[in-house]
Order: sequence, then C-alpha cells, then structure tokens
Amino acid sequence: MIERYKIHNFKIHGDTDLRLANLSILTGMNGMGKSSVIQSMLMLRESFLKGEFPQTVNLRGESFQIGQSSQLVNWNTVVEPHLLRISITQDSGCNFDFAYQYPLGDVTRLNQLPSAVSYSREDLEKCSLFSGYFQYLSAFRDGPQSVYQTDTAVVDDRKQLSFKMGRGEFAVYFLSRFGDENIPIPELNFNCDEIEDLSLRTQTEAWLTAISPDIRINIEQRSTEFFLKFGYRKEGTPMKWIDALNTGFGITYVLSVLVAVLFAPKGSLVLIENPEAHIHPAAQAALMKLISLAAEHGVQIILETHSDHVINGALVALKKGYLKETHLAVYYFDRNRDTMNAEAIPLAIGKNCRIKDAPQGFFDQMKMDLETLFGF
Repeated sequence: MIERYKIHNFKIHGDTDLRLANLSILTGMNGMGKSSVIQSMLMLRESFLKGEFPQTVNLRGESFQIGQSSQLVNWNTVVEPHLLRISITQDSGCNFDFAYQYPLGDVTRLNQLPSAVSYSREDLEKCSLFSGYFQYLSAFRDGPQSVYQTDTAVVDDRKQLSFKMGRGEFAVYFLSRFGDENIPIPELNFNCDEIEDLSLRTQTEAWLTAISPDIRINIEQRSTEFFLKFGYRKEGTPMKWIDALNTGFGITYVLSVLVAVLFAPKGSLVLIENPEAHIHPAAQAALMKLISLAAEHGVQIILETHSDHVINGALVALKKGYLKETHLAVYYFDRNRDTMNAEAIPLAIGKNCRIKDAPQGFFDQMKMDLETLFGF
C-alpha cells in the first residue's frame, strides 16, 4: 500500500506531499490539482506497461492525455525548475524516487536523469501502482449504451474494466465474464444475514438496490455483443426488463464503480473520480459504505470528489466502525496566492468523527446560503 506520494514540478504542483491511507479523499474547488495527482499516477503506470519505464515516461496514454512537456512544467518552481520528481513510499518499505529532465521545446516523453536510480521490473511490480491489481475510473465513465463493448485482452487477460480514459466501458462484459466468481473480500457482502451467494453478479445487484430499490440486472449476449437491461421486481407479476438506454443515467454510471470495488482483492489500488456523479445523496451514502468497507479490508482507494455526501459517508463509516480513523485521509486542495501552486491541506478528524478546523471553502456554501435565506 502506498503511504506517501510526493510530486515536484508537475502542472500546478510545485511540491505536493500526500500521506495516503486505505481510503484517501481529494476534494477542493476546481482547478486546484486533484486530477493532476491521479494523472501523474496514470502517467507512471502506463509508461511501465509499455516497458520503457523508468528510463522514460510517456506524456500521452490511453487513460490520460497530458499533451507536451511545456504543459507540465510548473513555471513557479524555484528549486530544480527543470526537473520532474515523483516519490512513492510504501508500507512494505520498498520505495521509489523517479527524476526526469524537462527538455527544451515540446516533447511527448521525458528521459530519466543519468544519475537517477534505475529499478528492475520485479521491484516495480511490488508497488500496487504497477501491479495487476489496479483499476481506474474517470469522470468520463460511460452512461447507458445500446450495445456494450468486449475486449478479451483487456478484460480476460488483464482484468481491467477500462482501456480508454477510464470510461469503464467493459463493465458489462466484465460482469458477464466474472459474474459467477465470488468476490475476494467476503466482508463486502451486502447483507450477510440474508444473502449467502458471494458471486460478483449477486453482490453487484444487491448493492445496486441501494442505488435504485428492487432493481435487477440482466445481461444478454448475442455473438460478440452484450446488452444490458434492468428490471424491477413486483410480487405476483412477471419481471419486465427495460433497456439500459431507457433507465436512469446514474444506475449505469455507478455500475462500473460497484464492480471495480467488489472485485478488488486485498492489496489493490483503485482510483475513482467523482463516484457521486448522477446518483442521489442516499445512494452516495450507500456507495461510501461499500467503499469504506473495502478500504478497511485492505483495498487502497483514492477518490476525487466534489460531494459533501461522499465526505460525510466516510465519516459515518468511522462513527459506525466500518473504517478506522487511521485508515482515512482527507485533503482539501487550494491554491497558494503567492506562488499559485497547489496546496494539499490535510484535514484533522475529531473524536466526534467530524472534520476539525475546516478551511474556508470546505463545503460551506450551504451554511452561507442558509444565512442569506434566513437573513443572518
């Protein structure tokens, strides 16, 4: 598990030092560097998968698009202004420090410093960022589709839900392919008192009922194409199945998140942008229960969010004992007005499981609106 992640001279990040936990939540206003943290991780991982890492890093990949080197340099960096450095500290004690030279002109790959340490592939694979136990789901996740894609190389061989831009485009095929396998962490059972079936399909459907009550999933395969339908159970009547295109957008949008978390074994790294997108606050709370349980049982999850319901869901998990306080890290991202660099502010959690001394801008809009409405 990654305990510490440091970024020097990458986009808005002059020097950012994150102490990560089982569940790490990145929040803050737009354009403050949250997505850049995840982009930097994807950049390292895809460069590794292409076999050129750590000698070079590629600035263009399938899951991210950074562009050219001139778009990465932080022009406000004073110390080592021409270097990109990223350091990873793990709980296993196997640590990495990567350093690259920004060249003159616009290029799409950076070369490692001659003096930098070179790590073997075997060493790198000890880090969850470079292992096979990894999932990334972006804010570009696919909504309802008429037909769902298949890719045996991505799903069957690499067990990935996505290839292009973290869209989760293979979630339906993934669920069809591995739906009969048991989830690796039995403690994620939606209702252990009533549900004995630990298969991925049953558990995905069960957790989906917390998003949309009484919903059922049906996946049809016709040749190499897969079709997703939803149904709602009514006692005494036949089930009526409805195409995904004719159901709520959020139901399909959250499906890949459920599958990614439920299928992740202990030691996995899961990156999710905006898990709250298109789902009701009560559904966000239920989703955060699942995410918190997975984090407590050894899956490292990093979330980017703009939802106070996601934050509160994690705090409720602390209160109810689903998650230990030491297993949660919450960061509020702001911009230093002098340097214009990102500031990742770690938020303290009090004994009452509430955020202590929250900075200005941390989900205080409702308070300000109520003060206006009530004339305070």
